[in-house]
Amino acid sequence: MALRPRNPLLDHLAGHWKELLVVGVVFALLGALGLGAVGLFTLAGVMWFGIMMLLAGLIQILQAFRSSGLTRSLVFLAMGLIYALLGLYAILNPAGASSALTLVIAIFIGLVAVLRLLLAWQLRGAANTLWPMLTGFVGLLLAWMIFAQWPQSGEWVIGLFLAIELLMNGIMLILLAFAAKDREIR
Repeated sequence: MALRPRNPLLDHLAGHWKELLVVGVVFALLGALGLGAVGLFTLAGVMWFGIMMLLAGLIQILQAFRSSGLTRSLVFLAMGLIYALLGLYAILNPAGASSALTLVIAIFIGLVAVLRLLLAWQLRGAANTLWPMLTGFVGLLLAWMIFAQWPQSGEWVIGLFLAIELLMNGIMLILLAFAAKDREIR
């Protein structure tokens, strides 16, 4: 068995691998739970987003009243009002907000997919051009699936993405904990 080179991060985590494992398991369980309740995760995620927007808006509004100069104050006030109103909209109408956010997500995924395909075209003939092309086509397919079901896709897309993120982060943390545990043994 060949010894792997020292890794300062893994060496540091070796003494904390159990905590890392627990956090990873919690994330993975939340993600798995979310996969079974994507609608609930969508609404919760959008409402959380709304709360953060509302708080940011209120802070910006307070800052506007504390800043000197009418022009500066009005700009900060306008920005704060936009944040606060969008936050209130997301809190009071999470279904409508999730539909709008889902449309933005689909547009973003589609644009990034096109850019990946352009990258693959620019790299044609070079090694490893399959991945940009493959991820571009998968992105286009995903964007099309979201668009084709919109606005109904607003009921599940955000929750599904959130659940997948939690699950993947949990799995990554679990694997990192086991790698750190191996360092502790040596």
